[in-house]
Amino acid sequence: MTESSQGSLREIGSGGIWVRERDVWFSGVRLRSRMSVFRLADGKLWVHSTSGPTESLCAELDRLGEVAWLIVPNRWHHLQANAMKARYPRAQVVAPTSARVRNPTLPLDLAIDDARLPSLVPELAPIPLAGVPFLDETLFLHQPTQTLIGADVMMCGCPADHFTWRWASRITGHWLKYGAPPDVRSHTRPGPELARCIAELGALPIQRILVAHSDPIEDRPAEQLREAWRFAAP
Repeated sequence: MTESSQGSLREIGSGGIWVRERDVWFSGVRLRSRMSVFRLADGKLWVHSTSGPTESLCAELDRLGEVAWLIVPNRWHHLQANAMKARYPRAQVVAPTSARVRNPTLPLDLAIDDARLPSLVPELAPIPLAGVPFLDETLFLHQPTQTLIGADVMMCGCPADHFTWRWASRITGHWLKYGAPPDVRSHTRPGPELARCIAELGALPIQRILVAHSDPIEDRPAEQLREAWRFAAP
């Protein structure tokens, strides 16, 4: 997997949320990959699926606040965590321990399933995506804005995407329709644990879902999440 940076931070709504996209090549397909930034009540920044620390990006972040948290949401989204930690050594890297299998040098400050995390960052409630060990992903619910933040929980292809993913998404059934990413789907078996997790996620008062490789989902987000994982029912 390789990536290149592009664009600048773009604010979403009025709840202290910014996003930035960069290009990522994965298995011959060019995807958009999103970093999400949340300003916490204490004014510090919580950064999810970070981009590389370019001078322009760091200047933007520094204007917004102190980078205090770097979130690696699953075992795959670790690419720029080391570089961002080097740029912001006081920031705490939060990740699943499984990410170290793919990145042994990952500077893990706090395991993503650490029981202390909810009290350390009360605005963002961690929710494990149970029953999907291939990802080992934890989602977060930003309670002030009812925004669910994930990485590879769902994706679709749309006209804004590179032609490679527009083409591939038609083959995989993801064109203008959200689903679990193809590799996640092929490595996931339906079962009661996963079905229960999706039901609980779908029952949350979600107003928006942010994912790594598609546009923010604001149209029927909970319904689209349930539909993307309909195969999960045993």
